[in-house]
Amino acid sequence: MESLVNPHVLQTTPYKPGKPVEDIQREFGLTRVIKLASNENMLPIPANVRQAICDELSQIQYYPDSDNYFLRRRIAEYNGVEPDHVIVGAGSVEIIQMLIRAFLKPGERVLTSEKTFSLYKSATIELAGAAAFVETPMDRDLRFDLEAIAGAIDAAAKIIFITNPNNPTGTLLPAAAVRAFIARVPDNRIVVLDNAYQEYVDDPGDYLTGLDEIGRGKNVIVLRTFSKVYGLAGLRVGYALAKPEIIAVLNRVKPPFNVTRVGQRAALESLQSDEFRDRSVRLNRANKAKLFSQLEALRLRVIPSQTNFLLFFPAVDIAALNLRLLQQGVIIRPMGGFGIPDAMRVSVGLEEENDFFIATLGRALQELKK
Repeated sequence: MESLVNPHVLQTTPYKPGKPVEDIQREFGLTRVIKLASNENMLPIPANVRQAICDELSQIQYYPDSDNYFLRRRIAEYNGVEPDHVIVGAGSVEIIQMLIRAFLKPGERVLTSEKTFSLYKSATIELAGAAAFVETPMDRDLRFDLEAIAGAIDAAAKIIFITNPNNPTGTLLPAAAVRAFIARVPDNRIVVLDNAYQEYVDDPGDYLTGLDEIGRGKNVIVLRTFSKVYGLAGLRVGYALAKPEIIAVLNRVKPPFNVTRVGQRAALESLQSDEFRDRSVRLNRANKAKLFSQLEALRLRVIPSQTNFLLFFPAVDIAALNLRLLQQGVIIRPMGGFGIPDAMRVSVGLEEENDFFIATLGRALQELKK
């Protein structure tokens, strides 16, 4: 079979998401399972969005609007740009794949940091092979080392991914540092700012959205998603903002009808009010602070986070700990696939979910340390 396969595909490693609740229920015969593995919003979506989804089901026999006309216009208005600055995708993952296909030429490379979102790597290797992907070390605080990335920009480095705040470390780069980095990047390169967790940043005044750089004509692409704070992970809707010339190129590789009718309608309705977004951010901030303290009380190293998750280091065998948690109905995320084999990532859930996780984790750690 391998002789039939594109050799680049054989170099890729399949993405391993957090286990579904149903799998753990079946495997261990459990009735109560909490999933804190995929950085989802644990609140149910608001009534207006739920009603919009139900209304759209009456049109489900028809293809969706391939141009995403109404959604693009609302996204543009929301971000203070024109509609020709916006492209919509089936989650930001699809847009990552699109932009690599559209802009990476033979012999060119994608550049980013280690310990970040693994889809940059797999999407690059699938198209251009392992040699086309380059990652630099993080700094001692588990942040993108912008000096190291700048030093790695050679003649072949074409697309540069900056994830801010970063997944899975939760760390943030201040606005001035990112702005200065973009100013150093040659004009014939592309900087991608993955802002999937932008809404959770504690101090928006010290956060670079990238919109000013786009307005000045820079080759900057900003990625945003409805999967996190808006609670639409199951509908797969994301978008990119960039200057019109970049969006026009991305439209050449965008699959037709790529975002469902239901996804478009739900995302559109989500932008009609900031109440749910703001409530989600406030609740996450409070629950994250408590969860951080609970993890520290277990004498674990925890990384301060500007997102809706926490990275922590259990100081025990990760595989054994993960199995014990699964057996007790707790799904979190081992970080070996992100290049941090001694760490785990836990999403910030509702207070009762976090408390159940902490109690289960505490028992598991005691058993493994005996």
